[in-house]
Amino acid sequence: MIDRVSSRSSTARTAQAQGPDTTWHRGQPLSEARNAHRTNTKEQFQDALKSNANWFEGDIRLEIDGSGIEMRHDKQHESGDNLTLNEWLTMGKASGRGLKLDVKEPEHMAAILQEIKKVGIPEERLMLNLGFDAMNQWGAEIRRQFPNATLAINPPTDGKVGAAEARKMVEQAKKFGDPVNFVVRYDKLSDEAIREFQKHPGASISVWGSGVNDVGATTEQLKRRGVNGMIDLAGGHGKGPDDYLKDGFNWVRTGLDKWL
Repeated sequence: MIDRVSSRSSTARTAQAQGPDTTWHRGQPLSEARNAHRTNTKEQFQDALKSNANWFEGDIRLEIDGSGIEMRHDKQHESGDNLTLNEWLTMGKASGRGLKLDVKEPEHMAAILQEIKKVGIPEERLMLNLGFDAMNQWGAEIRRQFPNATLAINPPTDGKVGAAEARKMVEQAKKFGDPVNFVVRYDKLSDEAIREFQKHPGASISVWGSGVNDVGATTEQLKRRGVNGMIDLAGGHGKGPDDYLKDGFNWVRTGLDKWL
């Protein structure tokens, strides 16, 4: 006779020992997303692999010497060993995580899309994040090549996102079709915008931001207001002296790369 209680307990202990599932699955709601916000360098990527994140976010730019496409947030050099786009996509595909690509330089979009296609990222694990104007330019082509990828729709302004701005974002979403994710900085999102987003059935409302005093309390407040997508908040109190020294060093490296 099978001891079903014992069997269930053993299964539960195994799942607990293995930790949370970090694979992103088709149909999983973005409210369950745990985002590793910056994974551009080999060091950052390895740290993210050890975390419970089920989404990895990377920033895409042309390499400073113009030799290819790499993962880099800032215009200047960054500390660490930056991955190429191909390396990041290949490692990200193998990880099973959702992959959010933040395109900083959309003028290189054709090459970026070609690389995504070559690596073969499953579309249910792919999100492309472009600025409002860049999405207007590239949204139709992204949807043609990757019909089931998520388009991250960003505001048409750097300021407060009210009803008028939200309506423009909803119109963009309708133009390119689902799945879409409305993305707004947490302290720029108004209740009026949330109500406009909610008129687009099935869309997720996601937020991001750093320097948050109480991440837990802010997260719960945002959920109560209607944020039903990826909540990507970080604490912290800005840069310290060591950070400014690193920035200065990287600016020097950048200048040398451009001049030599």
